[in-house]
Amino acid sequence: MSGADVHELMVIRIVDDDEELLASFRFLLEGEGWFVRTYSSAEEFLEKDNFNIPGCAIVDIRMNGMSGLELQDTLIERSIRMPLIFLSGHGTVENVVDTLKSGAVTFLSKPASLDKLREAIESAISYAREISDHKNELRNWQSLTGKEKEVAKLVSQGLLNKQIAAELDIAERTVQTHRTMVYRKLDAKNGIDVYKILNKLGLVE
Repeated sequence: MSGADVHELMVIRIVDDDEELLASFRFLLEGEGWFVRTYSSAEEFLEKDNFNIPGCAIVDIRMNGMSGLELQDTLIERSIRMPLIFLSGHGTVENVVDTLKSGAVTFLSKPASLDKLREAIESAISYAREISDHKNELRNWQSLTGKEKEVAKLVSQGLLNKQIAAELDIAERTVQTHRTMVYRKLDAKNGIDVYKILNKLGLVE
């Protein structure tokens, strides 16, 4: 895998009604340093998993009860963004291309080799980290006061404190105070960082 920091922050979920597969995948992935949680049904996964912990899920297409595709739809309905890797011993990859358009990272036919599984997990974790970063940046943005948000947008445009003070009709010292708080709350070092964050959040005009 790519690094200890990823292993510490991410959890691999495995959702399959094949107990032997659950045990096998868990053994293989934990041997590579991943934190792994297994669920024998989609219903159990939805009931017991902590979706606040980032990571991905390896999901069987066909299971007793809710199918993997129905699980995907349920996650979308609940606004839960989690990269999915679909597994199936039935059908072909062409039959499930639509799942990729709905957020799945890839589709693997059973039995999946460790190399293919590893590659799929790397892609899923990379996507999961992007999702996690976006959530953190959005949370940080929402922590700003109304005036701090105004200052942040002007900072992202490259305006100096004097220019922002004139634009908002406030004291330059007040602008400096707001700018300091913006950097602190957004975890930004300078105006370029602020621009990048606001741009990713779709807030750059």
